[in-house]
Amino acid sequence: MLPTYCNPLSMPSCPRGTDRPMTREPYIPYRSISDPSALYYNGKFYLYPSYGMAWVSDNLETWEYVPCEPYAKGPAYSPTVIPHRGRFYLTIHSDGLYVGDTPVGPFKAVGDFIMPDGTRLRPVDPALFEDTDGKPYLYWHSGTGNGIDMTDSWTYGAALDPDDPQRVLTEPVIVNRLNTAHTWERFGQYNQDSRYGWIEGQHMLKYNGRYYLIYSGSGTQFSSYANGVYISDNPLTGFRYQTRNPLTAHREGLIKGAGHGCVIEGPNGTLWAFYTTCVCAAHQFERRIGIDPVGVDENGELYCTVTDTPQYAAGVLKNPARGNTTGALPLTFFLRGNQYATSQIYGRESFYALDENLSTWWEPKPEDKTPALTVDLRADYVVEGIRIAWRDVGLDYDAGILPGPFGYRVDVTTDHTTESGWTTLLDCTDNTVDLNIDYRATVPTRARAVRLTVTSHPRGITPGVVSFTAFGRRT
Repeated sequence: MLPTYCNPLSMPSCPRGTDRPMTREPYIPYRSISDPSALYYNGKFYLYPSYGMAWVSDNLETWEYVPCEPYAKGPAYSPTVIPHRGRFYLTIHSDGLYVGDTPVGPFKAVGDFIMPDGTRLRPVDPALFEDTDGKPYLYWHSGTGNGIDMTDSWTYGAALDPDDPQRVLTEPVIVNRLNTAHTWERFGQYNQDSRYGWIEGQHMLKYNGRYYLIYSGSGTQFSSYANGVYISDNPLTGFRYQTRNPLTAHREGLIKGAGHGCVIEGPNGTLWAFYTTCVCAAHQFERRIGIDPVGVDENGELYCTVTDTPQYAAGVLKNPARGNTTGALPLTFFLRGNQYATSQIYGRESFYALDENLSTWWEPKPEDKTPALTVDLRADYVVEGIRIAWRDVGLDYDAGILPGPFGYRVDVTTDHTTESGWTTLLDCTDNTVDLNIDYRATVPTRARAVRLTVTSHPRGITPGVVSFTAFGRRT
């Protein structure tokens, strides 16, 4: 089988969300990754999300979790890493510069950035960029406003000293600015607040001699969260708003919002967008990450289709932006009345595993030792993949109730009218990898019904199934 992936990404060891509620709602322990930047270096993808860590992959299909020190303390938002003169430089939200000898560190603190007048800078939502001539640059967010009335928000850019990247060589210039005439930049689920918003999540890409400033509109908790693009022939001046904006946007399904991320060049000159998508079940900053290929049109503008079905991994197709889907579609969504669970609690019925929503879940009764969910597909399909999104019900870091691997089995049958004839499609009963979202391609197999059986779960956790998706096509 050719390697594939599916959004939201299956990232091992999804970390603890450390933000406390910004409202009066009580704190509920949760897990989150967000605000990714990425680096393609020596044939490997390095993904750096918030919360101080990295994941490494050969082709976007499977990822290895790598803790990064010393910046894995606190939220550590918006990391950015570049190679420069044989070393790797890192900075994060409202912090200084770090340096290491490998893409994953360990990183040693260099100190705050030093402005031309000698003052110190800890940039918000920073982005490091090295041009093809070896000159480094720094971009960051700034703005004013009270959070209610009209605000002003912009991206600063400045050149860094190639011999000492801690030092800012040039006075900061404004590269782009919030424009509420761009509806998607406004605050709100439907971008309804025409007097308020901001831009964030800066990232710079150089491709075919052009400079592409990637940035996001306001509101990570909203389905309207999106990334946009400005284009120039100079790294600091002359940026114009591209007409094909926003670049990444998605309001429905398991991908709600596609903002604050980056676009990088991968194998064979292909481009890939990494973005943040919201969950928002336990906290407004409960988030996950997605990726999709990016193309360049005849006018030099970037375009991207955000997906939540199986896609081919990097390196499989020559031009993935022209169409990267495997053709497999969700088979289990909204089959209400065609599902059966061994048990369920009130308000967490089995249908919630099929409702295409990351904020709801099926929860079996605590006494159900091997909970199972069966779905009649209503016709024969060829099943080609399975995606399970888990909810760690009872998660409590302070009490020592921690996340971990779920063991499970997926069986299929061509005769849904009898309990005989079931065969195992996917045996993960001995799974040792903590995958909060677990997507796996399978050998194409004909099936009329599919069944998920949970065989083990972390101590103290009740397994919740946020989404049980079989992917395939009609026979």
